[in-house]
Amino acid sequence: MIRLALSDIDSTLIPYGRSAASPAAVAGLLAANRAGILAGPVTGRTTGRMRKMFGDATECWDTGVLVNGQVVRLRGKTILREVPPISALEEVARVVREVGGEGCALTVYDDEVDGHDICVGITAHEMERYPRQFGQFDYCASHVPEGVYLKTNVHAALDRPDAIRLRDALRERVPELSFVFPFPASSTIDITPAGVTKLTGLNLLIDTLGIGLDEVCVFGDGENDLSVINAVPNSVAVANADPEVVRAARWHIGADVDDAVAHVLMALARGEWPFVA
Repeated sequence: MIRLALSDIDSTLIPYGRSAASPAAVAGLLAANRAGILAGPVTGRTTGRMRKMFGDATECWDTGVLVNGQVVRLRGKTILREVPPISALEEVARVVREVGGEGCALTVYDDEVDGHDICVGITAHEMERYPRQFGQFDYCASHVPEGVYLKTNVHAALDRPDAIRLRDALRERVPELSFVFPFPASSTIDITPAGVTKLTGLNLLIDTLGIGLDEVCVFGDGENDLSVINAVPNSVAVANADPEVVRAARWHIGADVDDAVAHVLMALARGEWPFVA
């Protein structure tokens, strides 16, 4: 019996680049919750982004794992909030510029609701030259400003092989942090404190609920989903997932653009198991 259903957001529940959840995605999450299945996100996004994506439908993210495991919520209460150290982020900024070069920067977000999104170690002129990577950011800074940064990542105007090279350099030179790609073909790199993953957040959640991994269903598409995809018996890959996620997942469904996750959530809410061995 599934008691907890968690979905990655970008390129899984919601096609990447869309600013809001579709009516079907909202309906699926609400239906599952109202049927007694705790349903929500397992995502690299923040609570602030959840508010923007789901609007008044807070039930859609009252329970879930956010910021790749740094924040865990249960029934509207935050039960974990872990922040990476500023000193490590400064080293990330140095490595990014040294290895990635022009068009690459550490990016930090100064709170979970209405704060500023900041590029570190890049000039305003360079931000203008790379609008696809940096057009949504508010301003740049030469160093990481004092503050609390739950969500941090690297934005890079690099092709996939060079982005992988940058990720691997960061893993070697900043071991106190972890670096993963959030979705297939991404040149953005998500950052968390070392040892923090979506799985560590999920384990805290299920321990608090007193349920087992066999009572969980997870949906994903990218490298940052592999920790939960590998651990949860009922793991599900969308059709547009990274090949490694497809291989690791037990079950396979349609694509993000077809609201495939929402359809599974509606089936679970009806008491149906939509997969066949």
